[in-house]
Amino acid sequence: MADLSSGNKEVKIAIYAALIGNFIIAILKLVGAFESGSSGMFAESAHSFADSGNHFILLIGLRLAMRPPSRSHPFGYGKDRYFWTFLAAVLMFTIGATFSVFHGVQALTDDHEVSHSTFNFYILGAAALIEIVALYLALKAVWPELKKRGPWTALRQTKDPTRFIVVLEDSAALIGIALAAAGLILAQTLDLAFFDGLAAILIGLLLGAIALILGYESRSLLLGESVHPDVRRQIVSAVQSHPDVHDLIDLQTMHLGPEDVLVGIEVHLRDNMSTDKVERVVQEVEASVREIIPQADHMFVEAKPPEEAGGVAPA
Repeated sequence: MADLSSGNKEVKIAIYAALIGNFIIAILKLVGAFESGSSGMFAESAHSFADSGNHFILLIGLRLAMRPPSRSHPFGYGKDRYFWTFLAAVLMFTIGATFSVFHGVQALTDDHEVSHSTFNFYILGAAALIEIVALYLALKAVWPELKKRGPWTALRQTKDPTRFIVVLEDSAALIGIALAAAGLILAQTLDLAFFDGLAAILIGLLLGAIALILGYESRSLLLGESVHPDVRRQIVSAVQSHPDVHDLIDLQTMHLGPEDVLVGIEVHLRDNMSTDKVERVVQEVEASVREIIPQADHMFVEAKPPEEAGGVAPA
């Protein structure tokens, strides 16, 4: 299995920073919420607690995914990374989003008051500074992919959602802080608690949207996502260009983890080749594919009889 320790270092630093920062922020927001009775601050407190739980879960996933292959799991535990990311998305939706929306709706239906206090604004300001630092560390870990593909494409095409979940959560945290601050300002300026409740609902909807995006991407990887179409086309071209390969019958790929890919190739070799020649061609095909995708830790190249040759489209 590929060595992921160097690739995980920046991700772990970002997750640890976000975990510690969010836990401190969550406690401060909870204190501010009880002090002022603000629904927006309660929602933001739930937001930060949910983020802290998510980061702890992601660290568990990173650790478990590094286990070596075993008899029961011969291809390793790389998909543990996807499972725990999916679990983090579920946690964000059930605890963060649901609680925030529920508390906001309750605030709109009940007659509650938001006390005039500057303490919450100090808390939100400190929280914003901590989140900016955490977001910087998270962006540093994924910046090459963002620069190359753009944010949305990088998120959709990534095979390591752990790297992007921290960026999304920290970005959402900053937006949530802005919503909570806006709700408090309007509620205190206009003496209308409605805006405070509305802020809590918007924070919950924001969390729910991010949770659904992360859940969808993690689900796709858990089910067995293939390599990117451009990579597949390169593999097809490399195999078909070998002088002793008559035809490429089938090509199957699946990500077993962010840096671990399963590749299955069926080829029709030229007729009247010796066993030694067949073995050498198979080794050359494997080498050419690994030049394109070094993460192909598990590769199977099988020579089929001529009558089974059907060809495979590059797309």
